Amino acid sequence: MEIIDALLHGQRGRRLLWEFAVASEAKLVANDSQRHLYIGMSHASYQIENARGDSVVMFGPGAEDREQISVGVEELADLLGCTALIPTTEPLLRSLLSISTDAARYWQAPDGIDSLLASKALKSQLARVAEHIVRSGLAEQWFEPVDRDTQHRVYFETPEPYESPQPLWRTGIESLLAWKEHVIVTEARSVRTSKKYSLGTFSGEWWSAPSMYVDSTCGEFSDGQPVGLSCVEDGFGWEKATATKVDIPRSDKVLEISSAEQWVKLCQDHGIEVTWQKRHDWYHVTGRDGAWVIPDWLAVARNYDGVHLSIGAYLALAGECLSVDTKFATIMAGWDPDKTYWFIDDLRDSEHSQNWKCVDVHSNDAHWIMDEDSKS
Repeated sequence: MEIIDALLHGQRGRRLLWEFAVASEAKLVANDSQRHLYIGMSHASYQIENARGDSVVMFGPGAEDREQISVGVEELADLLGCTALIPTTEPLLRSLLSISTDAARYWQAPDGIDSLLASKALKSQLARVAEHIVRSGLAEQWFEPVDRDTQHRVYFETPEPYESPQPLWRTGIESLLAWKEHVIVTEARSVRTSKKYSLGTFSGEWWSAPSMYVDSTCGEFSDGQPVGLSCVEDGFGWEKATATKVDIPRSDKVLEISSAEQWVKLCQDHGIEVTWQKRHDWYHVTGRDGAWVIPDWLAVARNYDGVHLSIGAYLALAGECLSVDTKFATIMAGWDPDKTYWFIDDLRDSEHSQNWKCVDVHSNDAHWIMDEDSKS
């Protein structure tokens, strides 16, 4: 998949492009009241969310008057076309990737910004931003296969009033068997319970990754910071984390997900139905009321030792409704960029660990820095 096409195709990619333009405006326009691109989208997205009944409120002086301002996608396209773009840097792209990932939500409708960015009226101007980023060459690494030499486990520190029990250790196969049993049992239970609720009024498990059952690792950015520190779907505002380097056996065969066709083929060859457990949540995401399927990871593990999703593939595919056949569709949900899920047992933590802390955790300026003790 071409890089520009990948960025334009997916809602996470489009969001990154939009945030690049907004960041450019913020850098070049000192007066907040003159940031017309940001203000225009604020009005337009508010109108979208308010019209569908989302809990959105405008604050500040003149809020009631501002609630009545209407901005259409054509006007947004004009504003985007007039926005000068700043030079592309890796720290900037990393920050925007984090913002886009954090905006993903597969248990309710896309927010107003993501909804508007899907409009054809904005495509050519978003393409201009994509071309600007691609010319820097910094996005090429987003489509690379898993780098076995730079894999990390990230352990987030979660404040708890009590010490959580340690999970039982299981082999990779035991974990996948537990995952599949859970999916089957949940589907059977959901057939009975889901039908009791009107469409879209019930929520269940919305992810399609084997998370919480098998080991996962992430790669790192060029400065050595693990991708999984800042790029996490449905994160919890963690402030501290430990990243541990993982030794990956060289003989392991990893499935690379790099296109919609690959994901769909997995569902066709090794699919497991999840219609009733996903129906309500994924209806919100896509507007589709139909049958759903995801890959059967236990079956996939017969041929592969792990599955990797590159940053570029994530931006193109995450949250997209993909047709599998005349009956079923599928969604890649709950994945993180540059994450690898492992089906094997012989991953080993190395002695190389680093402690990290998040600065400005509850803002778009949030970023992770390494503790001084870990630098020595």
